[in-house]
Amino acid sequence: MALAVSLIPGFQYTVLKGLLEGEVVTIIDNTPFPDGHEHQRKITVAGPDGVPFYMIPRLLDSTPVGIGSQQPEPALASAPVQAPVLVPVDVADLPETIAAQVPAGTPVYRLNPITDPMDKRLDHLRPSRAKLKTYINRTMPNGQSDVEFLLTFTNEFYRGKNQGKPANVMLKGGTQGGKTFVVEVLAWEWAQLLGYGKPMPIFTLSGSAGITDFDLFGQTTAFRDPLTGRESLVWLPGVVDLATQIGGILYLDEVNLMRENVTSSLHPLSDHRHHFVNRNKPVLADGQFLPETVVAADDLWIIGTYNEGYKGTSDMNEAFINRFRHISWEYDEAVENKLITSPAIRLLGSALRTAREANQIQTPIGTSALQRVQEDVESFGIAMGTSILTSMFKARERPVVESIIEDRSIFVMLQEEQRQARIAPTA
Repeated sequence: MALAVSLIPGFQYTVLKGLLEGEVVTIIDNTPFPDGHEHQRKITVAGPDGVPFYMIPRLLDSTPVGIGSQQPEPALASAPVQAPVLVPVDVADLPETIAAQVPAGTPVYRLNPITDPMDKRLDHLRPSRAKLKTYINRTMPNGQSDVEFLLTFTNEFYRGKNQGKPANVMLKGGTQGGKTFVVEVLAWEWAQLLGYGKPMPIFTLSGSAGITDFDLFGQTTAFRDPLTGRESLVWLPGVVDLATQIGGILYLDEVNLMRENVTSSLHPLSDHRHHFVNRNKPVLADGQFLPETVVAADDLWIIGTYNEGYKGTSDMNEAFINRFRHISWEYDEAVENKLITSPAIRLLGSALRTAREANQIQTPIGTSALQRVQEDVESFGIAMGTSILTSMFKARERPVVESIIEDRSIFVMLQEEQRQARIAPTA
């Protein structure tokens, strides 16, 4: 027999007696309310068909299906066990009015939500340490390294101006210019400043016209219990919902690919209010259902990136733009000189970018693309390496690219570089 306080919303429980004996129901809301009969207080549950109805708590088993008392069905006994994690609740920590209803020795559990950005369940959202060794810092106009400069927005000065939160940052620049890479580096360096032994989690929201409020804030969806095979409705938090409650980096990648109604949903989170109203998730407050208000953790850092003028992008709402500090992140010549050792390929990249600025071609050529050209030339030879590059452009652009390679004598320069490389070891 269960008490309302011990029934966890979203979990399944077996009906012990009554017309539904043996059936499994899902708790929607464990807040009891009178049903018009003395001494009978009901809660809201959903049956196997998902239809909600009301039930007296004492008709239910006190332990969720798949946790302890329930055994897996024989046909599913070999299924991997991934039961939700529960933690015991000390009755003394409950409000007095609720604690008084709990008989001695009755176990009370709650979900074990993620509240710490260092929780191991977030490790899949952390960047690899090995990748950091390949990062090359750029020097900012004030003389600081890029990472040192960006971390300034997390210091006490900026937190003091932003109600304890890091200042929002937007990196603006061409594709493959290292914007995502620097966010990964920041996850490591910021965590070290905070005294953590592993990087902050990066909650990535990748820009597209298909993003909905469900992606941002979450939705109710079906979950199949691996122990019983039964489905129930559970709350699946969205990227923004998780990041806001836990903390870490909320990475808005290619934000100008998102529709305006999506970015406007982020306004209260990215301004002085530092919260969002989750109209997808109802909560019961004194008998009234209201949308949940989620307040941002102190260590939530919102970082966005975008490429201006690319196909599929649009102008961002002025109100959204004004909630960020915008940092130019164009291709850095000093960084490319270290990453791309071939002067001929660097010259080729410069010529292709000039052609794009003159609207002769539309396809951008990023730092990573030039690195791949160098790798392909070394692996397959000059003709094949340059052919692979040319093939990435649209058919109408290829004559321009081929002309640049020929007119700038890129092919001849690459041949001379290879000849010098063969001579160098014997010199």
